[in-house]
Formats: sequence, structure tokens, C-alpha cells
Amino acid sequence: MKNIFKLLSLASILCFGLISCDEAELTTYDPVNGQTGIGFTIETANVVVPEEGISITLTVESTKTTSADRSFDVVVDESSTGSSSDYTLGTLTIPANSYDGSMDVTIGNFDNLVDFETSTLVLNLVAADGLAIVGSQTATISYIKFFACNDFRFSMNDDTFGDERTWDITDSTGSVVQSGGPYTQISGGYSIELDFTLEDGCHTFTIYDSFGDGQFDGNVSGSYSLTGCGILEVASGSGNWGASEATEFCVN
Repeated sequence: MKNIFKLLSLASILCFGLISCDEAELTTYDPVNGQTGIGFTIETANVVVPEEGISITLTVESTKTTSADRSFDVVVDESSTGSSSDYTLGTLTIPANSYDGSMDVTIGNFDNLVDFETSTLVLNLVAADGLAIVGSQTATISYIKFFACNDFRFSMNDDTFGDERTWDITDSTGSVVQSGGPYTQISGGYSIELDFTLEDGCHTFTIYDSFGDGQFDGNVSGSYSLTGCGILEVASGSGNWGASEATEFCVN
């Protein structure tokens, strides 16, 4: 087994490589006595931390420009779950004559991060005198250690009609790299566990039922799962999922 593991859903919107993020919804800004409005444009970011660490750029927008650079205070919220040794905060700066600014956050401390455990860093923009918030005052970074392996297990507790069941895993080219079934028709259900390795890259797991009622025979409701490294479940299902069910996932 390799000593590093990462599984990323293809549904993630990749904003900065190993980062998926959600943009903040901008609210209507109503200036009071000439107030400047400022806020984070990214509300949440999900980060996979490699051994060398990773740098994240958080962006802000202002409702006004000035002729000089501006810096703003950002503080770590007490709801953060990570260690202060996990990160380093840069300075939030908006350059002169610009509406847009940014700050860098470096996440590291790789050897001390716990495998498979997600930590959060919650940052609050300080609303100083004369400053209003537009967008998001808070940016939350969730981070997890990059841990790679190629070991997988397919487990299934089927319904009575295992002879209707097949499955396969295809790679990014559509080639089948693992498959199984049809199995045996046994009253009460058929069970199997199968271990194998997968190459790095993106894959699709698909399970099929030739009758079209998934893993439910009217009495017995079956289930299946595909698990990486014995802990991360990348695909699962149960009951009547129809003629087929597919899940996309990536390895390392």
C-alpha cells in the first residue's frame, strides 16, 4: 500500500487545483454616510493538503477604490477545529485604485495532520469603523491530509436473485478494469467480498440488475459498497435502485 491517499468526487468544482469552493452570495449594499462595503467572495473552500503544504488565495471585493493600498484585519474564529500550527495567514490587502484584493493562507504541518480527519479554519473579516460587510464576512477552509493508496474492496449482500447481478469499474478511457457477476440465485441472498487494486486516475463504478429492480426481490433488500483503504467509501447503494447505478470517483 502506498502511504498517501486521495479520493475526490467528480462533482467538486475545482477552483484552485486541490481546492473546491463555494462562492459567497453578494447581497444588496445600501451605503450609510459614505461607508465602504467589503466582503469575501469565497465563502467555503475544501482543501486536500499534500506533503509540501498548499497555499490558498482568498479574494475580497470592495465597493470603493482608494488612491493607496488598503489592509484589513482578519481573525481566526474560536469555532476553528485545527491547530494554530497548521496554517499561516498572510495580509489582506486591496491595491490602490482597485476594487479587488486578496490574502494568502498556507496550510501545512503535514506530518502532524491526522489521517482521514477533516479540520476547519474559520476566518472572520473585522468590520472596523466605517466598514460595512457585503458578500461574506466569514470564509471557512476545511482541510484534510492527502493520503494515497490503491487498495479497494467490493462488498455485497445481495437479494435472492444474484444471477441478475453484474458490476464493473471502467477507467477514464472506458476500458473495464474490474468486473464481477452474474452470481448465484440463493434463497435469502448471496454475499461476496472481493479485494483488488486500481491504477491512479478517474474511474466509474456501475452495478447492474438485469430484471430492473435493483437489489430488492420483494422480501430481501440487498446492498453493496466499494471502499478504499478499508475506510473511505466511494460507492454504495441498497434496495431498488433500478436497472443500474453508477458512481464516479478518482484515485490519487
